[in-house]
Amino acid sequence: MSWSPPLWRVALYALGCTLAALVAAIGSLAARLEQLDGAGRLLLGVLAAGLGTLAVRDLLARPTLLVDAGGLTLVDGLRRRQLPWAAVLSVRAGTVTHNRRAVHLRTLEIETIDGPILLTRRQLGTDPAPVAERVEQIRRRSP
Repeated sequence: MSWSPPLWRVALYALGCTLAALVAAIGSLAARLEQLDGAGRLLLGVLAAGLGTLAVRDLLARPTLLVDAGGLTLVDGLRRRQLPWAAVLSVRAGTVTHNRRAVHLRTLEIETIDGPILLTRRQLGTDPAPVAERVEQIRRRSP
């Protein structure tokens, strides 16, 4: 079993990056928007860079989580890690909450002997709760 962000989302990030970069880089397009000054063009350039980074990362880091009888293979930051089941202590779905901004981030929490690993809903491409259940089923069946 494997989980990754959907390709349509990667395509939307790439399209958003392209449009923002075009508007920021081409003066005549920016002039048609009338209110877009130098600072606005700079912000659009930063937006384009961010969306491009997300698109490239999500495209190159596929699959984010791969589960088989031998253990887990996951993308942690920019590197791929392989963890045997002996190194995995628990897998559960959780919610990280930031009270000041009322932000609730659903995560898959993988507790390993080296420390916790969090994968977000955006990284998995689906809700973490069923992923946690499926990973636990596979982990229990593995020798």
